[in-house]
Amino acid sequence: SPDAYIPVHVTADTYGRITVPKHLSDCIPWLRGTENPQAWILLIAAGRYRLLSDEEVQSDPQLEAVRSLVLEGKSAAVTEPTFAEESRRAAIVATLVQATIAPFKPGWRISFPKGFNVFRPPECDPNAFSILLSLEGYLEVWYTDVLRKAALPLEGQQ
Repeated sequence: SPDAYIPVHVTADTYGRITVPKHLSDCIPWLRGTENPQAWILLIAAGRYRLLSDEEVQSDPQLEAVRSLVLEGKSAAVTEPTFAEESRRAAIVATLVQATIAPFKPGWRISFPKGFNVFRPPECDPNAFSILLSLEGYLEVWYTDVLRKAALPLEGQQ
């Protein structure tokens, strides 16, 4: 549906939950016909998040390692104390969290993890979100202020 690429602006409730409209959730195959799917939220950039299925997380080697750690307590191979992963790679454990997503007729409701508040740019309205389908076909949740800043050209640029 062409409407899937138009951002939907929503307000989080007092518990940090946001509602995904049906026309957007219908574009995500793993949400159709499922009562309580296992879902994850991946931090893409400050104020930008991607909703992933458990299968999508399992199919990505970097994310699968984090998933195993979260669900089973399995850590990666132990290394020498002086070895350290490159910072971006090491920080991946902070960028993936389990999400609570449940049917909320006619769409779905996501409980946004409070632990991700630290990644919200300080000038953002903490309750204003925009939900859209990414060019890659994933459901993304952005702080509306972050999306606005990314979508609008800087003054003087055309």
